[in-house]
Amino acid sequence: MMAVLEASPKREKLADQLYGMLTQGIIDGNYKKGGKLPSEKKICEMYSVSRPVVREALMRLQADGIVVSRQGSGSYIQHIPPAGLTQYADAADISILLKSYEVRIALECESSSLAAMRRSDKQLVQLHQALTKMEEDILQGQIATISDFQFHMVIAQSTGNDMFPEILQSIHFSVEKAMTMALSITRSASQERIQKVLNEHRVIYDAIKQKDPEGARLAMRHHISCVRQRVTDNLSDA
Repeated sequence: MMAVLEASPKREKLADQLYGMLTQGIIDGNYKKGGKLPSEKKICEMYSVSRPVVREALMRLQADGIVVSRQGSGSYIQHIPPAGLTQYADAADISILLKSYEVRIALECESSSLAAMRRSDKQLVQLHQALTKMEEDILQGQIATISDFQFHMVIAQSTGNDMFPEILQSIHFSVEKAMTMALSITRSASQERIQKVLNEHRVIYDAIKQKDPEGARLAMRHHISCVRQRVTDNLSDA
């Protein structure tokens, strides 16, 4: 049965909806790892969408490492996302949530660097409190979305530039949804992965505490890149 995509009241892009449906198909086992996705023409027919929509969805799947394109051959499954990717988020929202990681890398790597140079002693205490609360929440099996976001917000506030927390707050909804999805997947994974998540935050904190701007920048980039990898690759224990 062919699926027809329609723009919802949220005015989601058709490409984002198609991304979610293809991802769901991969998670459900309709397409195996190493296997080939249908051709662009076939996907157009299956979902009643134009070729530009298909190409944009495939481009996002490639950017997230889920599929790999082989010139003249087609798109092949490279990684199988964890079931939680669609269990904890609507399929149509997945592409939007993953896009937020690109924005966060651009925003938060710089804010971490500035925070390391400009943070006050009081802000360092607030950052440590947020880190401690997040560790307690995660180790108690809770989804630490609020304390995780607070950790990142304190960093933004520590830049001394009001625009950083304002921008982070403006994408608060997408960031928190993405955090909830990522933390939910982590909670159901191995204890080793949980410890890695906590260690990533500790490394960021330590770099800011030591007033190491480049170390803070690299630690934040590593953290966000690892989070994105964890939610797009079911076999990764990054």
